[in-house]
Amino acid sequence: MAHFDLMMDRRALLGAAAAGLGALALGGCSTGGADEGSDAGIASVDVVDDSTIVVGIDQPVCLDPYFASAPASAQAVFQLFDPLTRYDFETGALTCLAAESYRVSEDQQTFTFTLRDATFHNGDSVRASDFKRAWERLVSPESAAATAWGGPSWAGHLLALVEGYNELRSGAASSLSGVSCPDDRTLTVKLTRPYAEFPYIVSALGLAPVPTSAEDDPVAFGAAPVGNGPFMVAAEQGHPDDAFDLVRFEEYLPMPAQIERVRFSFQEGVSESYRAFESDDLMVSACPFNEVDANAASWKSNDDERLQLNSSRHMVLGSEPVVSYLVCNTTVGPLNDAAIRRALSMAIDRDALSKRVFRDARMPAYGIVPPDIPGYREEGWAAAEYDVSAATDALDALYSKGSDGERDCAISLLYSADSGHKNAMELIAEDFEAVGVTCELEEVSFEELYERLEAGTFQLARIDWTPDVPCMDNVLFPLFHSSAQGGFNFSRYANQRVDELIDQARATASDTERIARLREAEDVIAADMPVIPYIFGAHAVVGSRQVEKLLIDPYGYAHLGEAELA
Repeated sequence: MAHFDLMMDRRALLGAAAAGLGALALGGCSTGGADEGSDAGIASVDVVDDSTIVVGIDQPVCLDPYFASAPASAQAVFQLFDPLTRYDFETGALTCLAAESYRVSEDQQTFTFTLRDATFHNGDSVRASDFKRAWERLVSPESAAATAWGGPSWAGHLLALVEGYNELRSGAASSLSGVSCPDDRTLTVKLTRPYAEFPYIVSALGLAPVPTSAEDDPVAFGAAPVGNGPFMVAAEQGHPDDAFDLVRFEEYLPMPAQIERVRFSFQEGVSESYRAFESDDLMVSACPFNEVDANAASWKSNDDERLQLNSSRHMVLGSEPVVSYLVCNTTVGPLNDAAIRRALSMAIDRDALSKRVFRDARMPAYGIVPPDIPGYREEGWAAAEYDVSAATDALDALYSKGSDGERDCAISLLYSADSGHKNAMELIAEDFEAVGVTCELEEVSFEELYERLEAGTFQLARIDWTPDVPCMDNVLFPLFHSSAQGGFNFSRYANQRVDELIDQARATASDTERIARLREAEDVIAADMPVIPYIFGAHAVVGSRQVEKLLIDPYGYAHLGEAELA
């Protein structure tokens, strides 16, 4: 299947994420005003007042959902556009957003979405054709957006199972044949194979609707887009070089935001942003981990509002759906032996790693599925538990020590110099040495890391994975399904039973039964240990006393549309 034909785009995205500003980071955009006469749907504002929330971010590159997967624009796009659905992390349920409801065929291949009554910021009704247009411009190499921005959007891969995707992606067709609009409020999507979690896929920001102006002039649209979300771009930008403003969309349904205006103030990194926060120039900012109280971690609390900044909680230290792990090349020795892979995993003291390297601000990873993803289990993988004795016994059975006390077992561990995980790799190498395995660390550029992952010229390699959307399939399929070899299954792992269980889950309508099948697949994966997870991601965000209520979800999005000021 064609999930992975945009590898270079994903690689660039992961590189940008590694250098981003954290939870509230938008890596890079010049949002200069639109051309004269193109400001329909853009409100006029002049000054900041007490109904404005000021948020520190990096300078974005573009405000078009076309770039919604990149840190450069995601935070702003989240405020400006509504996709069909959204996962509610507080309730643990997928909810409708731009959609009013949806129906799924018995074979889990046809999805019919009924849109709620809504308008774009320029007053035009949001129609089913606006979604079809948005999706096709993501996939087509000949769309105006692709021409303007240098190729199809990374978000287009999310539509790989839609009928007609391959034809449109190759340029052989001009539309997605599997997407139809029987009327203005009905969007029907047909897939080439069952995928019960497709309603989660359409929660991705990149799949939000766009009006015709998005293709008429994609550059102007990227600077001042017309969306369907709770906020709209302000026509008069008082600080075009160091900030940009959004204002409340008064016609937003079911009700407009309480906050009248959002000012995104550009900051060069987390430290500068935090200093501006301390100087009362910002009301919300990312926080350096050396300033956090690890006891405030959301995963250490049973508080239902643990993700919210409010009058009594001025910091959110939240786990992110990002897992850092070591890829084992299962096609080369000695890592072609699952017993060796399990032994190496048991040799890693993840708790010490969290405390010594990440100041206890990141949660140790005892499995591959991140917290806050439906299906996550606290108990983790058996071979991810720290057990030096078991690791030593397993290695003794395979590589007994010589008279000099050394084993004839050596591995190399590849990692990117830009990853920020050098200290973690050094500590893991020490853990391996402690059980008699010589570990040579090899620091390379981000580009070389991915070249070697693709070529298979490595033994162990450090990498991160972030699910595009919060569903378990979006972790297990790309990393472990045999058809994902040549994509992100860098371990070259193949297990027929795992393939069968993932495929069965995709055809299962019941959420409970689907997760049960995926967990069964994960159990098989855990026993085979083709990857070694070690730490989950995290973000720290601080808010001033002026912030009465603001949800920061695990992806780091600030839910400003529901926020309140004191």
